Amino acid sequence: MKTTKFYTVFLIVILILSFNIQSFSQFSDKDKEKLNKYLASAKEYQKNDENKKAANQYYKAGRFCLTKGENKKAIPYFKESYKIYGQIKDFQNVMKIYSNLGLLYANLDQNDKALLYFQKSLKIRKNLGDKSQISSGLLDYAYVLAIKDDYKNAIKNTIRALDIANEIQNPKLLLISYRMLAENYQKIGNEQKAAEYLDKFASYRQHFKETKTKELVTEERIKSIAELSIKDAEAKAKQLEYELMKKNKEFIEDTLNRAIEIQRAMIKAKNDSIARVEAIVEQEKMKNELVKAELNRDKAQQRLTLIIFSSIVAFVLFIALVLLFNIKRRKKHNKMLSITNQKIAEQNKKIEIKNEELTSAFMKIESQNYDINSSINYAVNIQRALLPPQRNLNKYIDNSFIFFKPRDKVSGDFYWFKNIAIENGDEIIEKTFVSTIDCTGHGIPGAFLSMMSYNLLENIIEQKKIYEPAKILDELHEGVRKSLRQDTSENRDGMDMSLCCYDKKSNLLEFAGAKNPLIYIKDNKLDRIKGDIKPIGGVIFDKTETKRFTNYSIEIDEPTTVYIYSDGFADQTGEETGRKLMSKFFRNLLFEIHKKPMENQRDILKLFLQKWQGSIEQTDDILVIGFKLFPNNI
Repeated sequence: MKTTKFYTVFLIVILILSFNIQSFSQFSDKDKEKLNKYLASAKEYQKNDENKKAANQYYKAGRFCLTKGENKKAIPYFKESYKIYGQIKDFQNVMKIYSNLGLLYANLDQNDKALLYFQKSLKIRKNLGDKSQISSGLLDYAYVLAIKDDYKNAIKNTIRALDIANEIQNPKLLLISYRMLAENYQKIGNEQKAAEYLDKFASYRQHFKETKTKELVTEERIKSIAELSIKDAEAKAKQLEYELMKKNKEFIEDTLNRAIEIQRAMIKAKNDSIARVEAIVEQEKMKNELVKAELNRDKAQQRLTLIIFSSIVAFVLFIALVLLFNIKRRKKHNKMLSITNQKIAEQNKKIEIKNEELTSAFMKIESQNYDINSSINYAVNIQRALLPPQRNLNKYIDNSFIFFKPRDKVSGDFYWFKNIAIENGDEIIEKTFVSTIDCTGHGIPGAFLSMMSYNLLENIIEQKKIYEPAKILDELHEGVRKSLRQDTSENRDGMDMSLCCYDKKSNLLEFAGAKNPLIYIKDNKLDRIKGDIKPIGGVIFDKTETKRFTNYSIEIDEPTTVYIYSDGFADQTGEETGRKLMSKFFRNLLFEIHKKPMENQRDILKLFLQKWQGSIEQTDDILVIGFKLFPNNI
């Protein structure tokens, strides 16, 4: 009765939020349509002899497959792309695709093929002559050599890359070279060299960060100056108008002062001339008649008056022309200033309208964020209520730990464990189930799928009394597909999981996996059981749909350390390398720490992840469960 009520509440919550949750399927119908468009475009371009565009479309198809997690499907598209680029001698793009294929094969643990494509990429880089590309190619090559445990050649190629990086002073390549040399020297047991390059790495990284910080401060100052430019322009416009009026006033005053000085000089010249004329007249009186002298003086005065009058008229005309020119220039300036002011007013009005729109949009976003956060918090409470405390696993298996780190508030990864007592006649058999589940996506969509799966698992064990891991996965697969109506709807959500069942009395550990592995270490030897390639629910594959999950058995005849996990830890990108940690390095890390106490192992994984991740954001939910089993000697 309680289970029926819970399902009712759960289905209501799903219906309420289903309109806001986007499906995280690997290849939906829309994804297939998009991929087919790339391929159709490529073939059309090939028909029209537009080979470069055709190669680009095949490259986009390969990249699209990678974004959907279909690494193997990307390979033929990348190969078709580099063949066409090779025909048109576009070796820059051929080099890029070779590097992509190298990384892809490395991620698939096909290291020989990865090494082959990195060799091809490096050869093109050397022919092109770009030193930064050559250094980067040598690091890629050394990276795969390290994966293959060929540390000697890995060191040799990394030193070549370091020499080139030093020559061109490339900070990023220098940091990666120092870090890889430190790690590889540590692997071969040369602690002195490892410490030397680790010290160089730390010193150069600090110098690089300080330089980068200065550049950021300079950019912020430039932004601040840009923001003040409009206000400065308006102030300068007003100042220019004031200075122009002041100049005009000074010019007119200066012109009038000069006119007055000229007039005074002319009056003085007139007085001097009159004095000279009078002197001449006096002298002429003694020589000539008085009447003749008077007539000559009158004529001289008339000529002088005419000169003075002409000079005054010319000066007045000059002043008038200057005033007219200044008035015309001022009118032109005022007109330009009026146009500028009008443009500023229009711009201010547009800014006000934009600010109102932004304010309205911000308020709307705030409201939406509140609704979304309320929904997320509700989902968090439901998920926390379902998941048992991690410490409870120690009640059933003494030496165990759970490292659980969701990417968001709610998680698409979740753990499940249960201890049951089974009556077999007069005998009571105890079985302990432990599982890691990785649902499609993360956040709210993955969380709701995890809650549904959690209750399906409980029902399979409690109600249907199915105890074999492979049969439990078969039943869960059918339950997910039926609950999400995947035969009739477009929903393709599913999950990958590892499921263990431990029978302490019989010293037997059973395992079944849906695309997730199990690692166990016995007698200082690591073994891995990959599980089946078929997921729980999700996309229908004709080849695997009718296939049942496989049940594996491990005899606990000596101390055995067991790990089950999702892919989040191995897929986390490192700040210093820019690459994923990858599955092989993660397995090596587990092997190195497996002899330590379980509580210490969880702390080591946590600290390692923090150091590896650095400032890079977490890319996926992370879940690792480890436990150590001892034979029960009856």
